[in-house]
Amino acid sequence: MIDLHMHTTASDGVLTPAALVDRAFAAGIRTLSVTDHDTMAGIADAAAAAASHGMEFLPGIEITAVDNQRDVHMLAYFLDPDPPGLASFLVDQRSDRSRRAREMSEKLAWLGVPIDIEDLISEAEAEGKAVGRPSVAQALVDAGHVVSVQEAFDRWIADDGAAYVPRVGVSPADVIRLVARNGGISALAHPRLLRKDDLVPSLAKDGLGAIEVYHSQHSVSDESHYLRLAEQYQLAVCGGSDFHGDHHHRAKRFGKVGVPRERFVTLRQRLLQAHSMVHGEAPSV
Repeated sequence: MIDLHMHTTASDGVLTPAALVDRAFAAGIRTLSVTDHDTMAGIADAAAAAASHGMEFLPGIEITAVDNQRDVHMLAYFLDPDPPGLASFLVDQRSDRSRRAREMSEKLAWLGVPIDIEDLISEAEAEGKAVGRPSVAQALVDAGHVVSVQEAFDRWIADDGAAYVPRVGVSPADVIRLVARNGGISALAHPRLLRKDDLVPSLAKDGLGAIEVYHSQHSVSDESHYLRLAEQYQLAVCGGSDFHGDHHHRAKRFGKVGVPRERFVTLRQRLLQAHSMVHGEAPSV
């Protein structure tokens, strides 16, 4: 099983990088990528854990771009565990995440449902981790305002919620160019959830490398649709469970959804080519 989309405590997952890799191995996954939101803080530990199990590991990340004030999640894969040109960009990304969380906290206080999130933000900033809406949702649970993360989203911080704060940031095309400059390839994450297939033609021209066809919330018909779209625009294919933890509805698909080996071979070849274009001869991985 090949799973190229999962999250750790470096962003909004509940398992540490090492624990996640152990869990993946137990689930039958033998090739994986950790793709935390706007941070690669968990990559070194995840890579070491994968090596201890003899698993193939691909350094990854899920970068949040913005199109018309809507999040567009872009997966990126590298051969390097710490692409040097990404560091300052990711600091800015995480800083905006903190700004957004604070503004949502302020709105919630004004609405009479105060939360305590400053310590979490300070800890995340100190450790290079990312704060997101799930963190705000959990703070609402911890404060006793709601009984679940889902209720927090539904009542307060969903896109149409009273405490919602829109994101600001770079465009998907900017992310594609940044990833390419650092020897990686980018992929449009869970396009069925995004519902913006109209972005694909222009992003393909901008250098998009792949599209996430296989995902816990993609149906068989969705997979067929995005396979056709990938072939039409000559994109590679990626995919994974998007696992965050047992609390999440996607947990039941962990170890059951992934990229077919023949599709992964193509993705890996393109990654090797992208790395070689920037860094010269690609390392043996």
